[in-house]
Amino acid sequence: MTNVKPENSPLKKLEYFSKLFKIEVYGKLELFNPTGSHKDRESYEVLKDAEAKGFNAVGCASTGNAAISLAAYSFMKNLKCHIYVSEKVNPEKLNLIEMFHPEIHVVKGNYEDAIRKSNEEMRIMGIYNANPGKCKAKIIGNMKIGFEIAEKIKPTYVICPTNNGTHISGVWLGLKSAGLKPVMIAAVAKETKVADSIAGFHKLEGKILKETLKESEGFIVNVSDEEIIETLRLLVKKEGIIAEPASAAPLATLNRIELNPGDIVCCTITGLGLRLPKTMKRVLFL
Repeated sequence: MTNVKPENSPLKKLEYFSKLFKIEVYGKLELFNPTGSHKDRESYEVLKDAEAKGFNAVGCASTGNAAISLAAYSFMKNLKCHIYVSEKVNPEKLNLIEMFHPEIHVVKGNYEDAIRKSNEEMRIMGIYNANPGKCKAKIIGNMKIGFEIAEKIKPTYVICPTNNGTHISGVWLGLKSAGLKPVMIAAVAKETKVADSIAGFHKLEGKILKETLKESEGFIVNVSDEEIIETLRLLVKKEGIIAEPASAAPLATLNRIELNPGDIVCCTITGLGLRLPKTMKRVLFL
């Protein structure tokens, strides 16, 4: 197994947002992982599981970050990697995926079409399926984030950018295992042109996502591109954190939540903006 084990990302108090909302606001900075996103937590556990089960190839469908990470970790491990992307994939993220030379399958249609085609082909070819809803190892990777949060603070709310539900559900299970029960909030962007990592809210982890929200008494907040962009600018200018747009979504929900004095909020900031110079240049100056 590769020695590049992602762990202990910084938990930073966000001073500007804390003062703005008169509570304690923290960011779990997953953008410090090797490929710049929380997906490295998943990829490490995926390859560990694939190796234990005797697979010689792994694969997934992705909007970008999961594919970048899985391709990178497969490269580290000298393991064959198959990546399925929609023809609409962000070109900047496709460039990053190509850097690690996986076998790339461009699928006509959208992300859900890529999921369907990859599930079918990986089953036929005997490839380890790392797609959401098909891979418990991905949940385990995100549990480590929850454990790390619980070691430092006892949050009232934990807010995660959410598309399929893998990340928020894993974080919740980690927190719950540590004896904490914060309210989990899924920050989603059902219609977005800037936050491709969470575009559409596909809910492929539907069952465990539903359980997460029910057990934590959590809920979903759908944020607009305007809210994401405004928050992203503040995150960069006031906190010095250059995150990708989807990572600003959790902080963008704070205006929609009934907060009380003494609340402690932790937002997972899941992706690095510096990997996407064209996207960031466009978004920050809209």
